Amino acid sequence: MCRTKPLGYNSLRMQTRNIRLILSYDGSRFFGWQKTSTGPSIQEEVEKALKTLLGETVSLEAASRTDRGVHAEGQSAQFFTQSPVPPARLKRGLNALLPSEISIRAVDEMSASFHPTLDAKGKEYRYFVCNKPVQSPMQRLYSWHLHLPLDVEEMEKATGYLLGSQDFSALSNERIDEGTRFLSKLAVVPLEEPGRYRFDICGNNFLYKMARNIAGTLVYAGLKKIKADELPGILSSRDRRLAPVTAPAHGLFLWEVLYS
Repeated sequence: MCRTKPLGYNSLRMQTRNIRLILSYDGSRFFGWQKTSTGPSIQEEVEKALKTLLGETVSLEAASRTDRGVHAEGQSAQFFTQSPVPPARLKRGLNALLPSEISIRAVDEMSASFHPTLDAKGKEYRYFVCNKPVQSPMQRLYSWHLHLPLDVEEMEKATGYLLGSQDFSALSNERIDEGTRFLSKLAVVPLEEPGRYRFDICGNNFLYKMARNIAGTLVYAGLKKIKADELPGILSSRDRRLAPVTAPAHGLFLWEVLYS
């Protein structure tokens, strides 16, 4: 029986290389980035494809462990390999093997010291909202559908209370000792289609489910379930129970991981 060699086959192995992947994915049917015994994950699918291509088992390290149902436009992940396969060929091979919900946008060889999390200077998330009586079925997996009208002015006012360096413990879904993070950008962006909005959320680092909790906070302000000027008190309490709901996962996209 004739067998094809994996792309990385070579009787003389090269020295270990550090490879970075930039991925996009539709997270609808996946249980998040990280491998889990409860269901399919992005990490598992990519590692399986890499093993087929390289003929070796690799371990992926990602810049963010997205939750179940969260999407990505620019996730960054890294692995070490001894395979000599060039980046362009690796990109073609991965995109041929991966499920249609996952694509590899870029493959780069990095310095040995590069780490996708430790070297990241920040992340940008985008959260999508549909505020119309009826949502297109084409958008149902990618935006939070809200029937009641949103007060955009109140949402914009709320953004001002969340910017800068603050303790965001009240917007984390796990208990932590230190919750100070820096939010460099938070904007409510009306989209071209009437009734659709995007929240742009940029920061140096994020607590567990912090991006989704920020989105939930803006929506609660827009629904007038809280007043924007209540946010300083909620943040200073460090009490998750006083803060608004966690927005659904399917409206969130990890848009970009920022490096210097």
